[in-house]
Amino acid sequence: MTEKKKPKANVSEKKKKAVAELISLIGKNRTMIVASIGGIPSRQFQKIKKAIKGKAQIKVLKKSLVNHALEKLPELEKLKEKIDKDFALLLSQEDPFVLAAELSQLKSFIKVKAGQILEKDIIIPVGTTDLMAGPAITDFSNAKIKVGIDQGKIAIKEAHIVKKGEKVSLEIATILEKLEIKPIAVGIKPIIAYDSKDKKVYANIKVDKEEALQFLALASSQATNLAIFSEFICKESISTLLSKANMQAQSLNSKLSDKTN
Repeated sequence: MTEKKKPKANVSEKKKKAVAELISLIGKNRTMIVASIGGIPSRQFQKIKKAIKGKAQIKVLKKSLVNHALEKLPELEKLKEKIDKDFALLLSQEDPFVLAAELSQLKSFIKVKAGQILEKDIIIPVGTTDLMAGPAITDFSNAKIKVGIDQGKIAIKEAHIVKKGEKVSLEIATILEKLEIKPIAVGIKPIIAYDSKDKKVYANIKVDKEEALQFLALASSQATNLAIFSEFICKESISTLLSKANMQAQSLNSKLSDKTN
């Protein structure tokens, strides 16, 4: 008994044309990034599109259409597994890491919603707020945040931390809104990229300039401290080592002078 062949999927001419156009667009650009656009309000999304206009095109397309295009481009096969819901394609002549770094600067901050699970800690700091003492004190009490009154305004007595991975309660969401704390950063998040110049696929392409600068500053400080501790002479350690040597010399002269006398 012969096995029946499955009928081929009927792809419309319109879809074929769209796939061909996407393949052509990919071929004309150096970089293609698959990025997440989940959770970005429409207004912020339009602001990002405007900010990178002329540097990159953002294409929000159907998953099936993009997959059809990638199937015809073997070098981009790895990108298929990263195509999920709420995604966009960015096409550009820029280096993928340069583009990713620019996207990291185009974040907006929005308020947190009750029931939302946090991706990072939120700290409600100690200090006097702009809220006048009154009914709002009850809201702080409901959120289990210790407050007092300072010159007629509500003052937070102890810092309150909502930890990463926790679900935000309605009470905490209410307090954050009253304090106008908008802790959630939203923006286009690069997931994976293809660089046609280098013929390479780069995963985990997220670049955060601020985080990188903080890391470099910490690393520089630690390296300088190590150089001073080990008495290794370099541009960063020389002034401290000379100062230290001068103090030791003065101390030694003082001791010798005491013995002489």
